[in-house]
Amino acid sequence: MSVRRPFEYIGEAIRAGFDWAGGISLLLGRSLIRGVQRPWGIYDIFSQIVALGIRSLPLSTLMGVFVGMALTWQFGEALMGFGAKNAVGSAAALALVRELVPTLMALTIGAKIATGVTAELGSMKVSEQIDAIASLGADPIKKLVWPRLVASTVTLPLLNIYGNVLALIGGAFIADLVFDVPAEYFYETYIDELYPMDYISGLVKSFTFGLLVGLIGCYQGFQTKFGTEAVGISTTNTVVATSVAIIVFDFVLTTIFLPVG
Repeated sequence: MSVRRPFEYIGEAIRAGFDWAGGISLLLGRSLIRGVQRPWGIYDIFSQIVALGIRSLPLSTLMGVFVGMALTWQFGEALMGFGAKNAVGSAAALALVRELVPTLMALTIGAKIATGVTAELGSMKVSEQIDAIASLGADPIKKLVWPRLVASTVTLPLLNIYGNVLALIGGAFIADLVFDVPAEYFYETYIDELYPMDYISGLVKSFTFGLLVGLIGCYQGFQTKFGTEAVGISTTNTVVATSVAIIVFDFVLTTIFLPVG
């Protein structure tokens, strides 16, 4: 019995993972099918964009500026050892635009958005408001999931663009202040190093992360059980699931956009 139990736990975990992925996929399919039907809920979508995106601007500002400054400082110190500190803009550009800004924005802003959605929908589930919406003849997926899904998918790429601009400004500030690399030269080398595909890869990542954030947040909220601790458990699970999904999909998308050779 003691030999079998670890394998039983592993099997249950794998099965639960497949059940979770299947539930996420079903929610996505139902949302796309029902969401594109009239009425489109434009007002609800814009309300969610304000709630999820505009209220995240202060945190996005801090993330963008300090990520740009920290990475530029790290690259500057490393390049000084080779006498190539003037290349700090070129070195920072690819790391920030392709990887760090979209991923760190998703891990911080995305987790904030997902947990907020889970807490809101979970509270509605516990207080039976979702059942009340369904009993009135409205579709909970159309009314609750679709606006949040669209808002998170739109918001995260926009915040990514905003974060990239701030990272550039923060990097130029550190390059000029610490390493005596003129901000204008930093800007020129930063932009010259980037190609359209670099911008596209960052935006595709942000779009995918936004979709994942909205899906996981809504799914975990709908799966909230009844009880005083249920909402807290759901939000905790949302943080874990969102972080793991972002890291996994970041690797997958990186292998797509940066093939070996």
